[in-house]
Amino acid sequence: MAYFEFPHTRNYDGDLGWVIKKLSEVANTTAYLEEEFAKIVVLTEQQIQNMIDAAIKANNLTWAQELINLKAQITTEYQGYVTAQINALTVYIDNQDIYYNGLAEGYAATALSEAKDYTDSQVITYTMMINPITGVYEDVRNVVDDIVYYFHTGDSLTALEYDTLDLTASYYDGKQLTAYDYDFNGKTLLP
Repeated sequence: MAYFEFPHTRNYDGDLGWVIKKLSEVANTTAYLEEEFAKIVVLTEQQIQNMIDAAIKANNLTWAQELINLKAQITTEYQGYVTAQINALTVYIDNQDIYYNGLAEGYAATALSEAKDYTDSQVITYTMMINPITGVYEDVRNVVDDIVYYFHTGDSLTALEYDTLDLTASYYDGKQLTAYDYDFNGKTLLP
């Protein structure tokens, strides 16, 4: 089944607003999680710093050093975890972008193809005229073919005939032929 049926487009098939909404939701969720992880890291570091300050104030330097080491370890682990999660979400979003871009391109290609087919069929179907050569009411393509055939005198050059004349570019340019002259009177005007 086609995504579109011209001339009456079924917009609900081609509406990609839901794709944009979904990508926006994922991006917002990622940003929210990144902010929350950052808050956790800051709060944890502040709490440990308060404990370090208390240990120094109590003159317990061993405990203070252990807390400093713990703070460094937690900070490194949190940052590694957060970075890994953000990287995983970024890969997920990138994959979704690729998928939805492909989906959108498929919709667009199908719509354009169907629009072209519909337009071509309608132009040909509804472009009728009276052929001045035959007097018959017919397709415009036949009329154009008949007019060209009727007025064509057989004095045109084929590519092989042109090549055998062995003309230089300056000689050809000097003739200043129009396309009509070349097509209908090439044999007469060029040698």
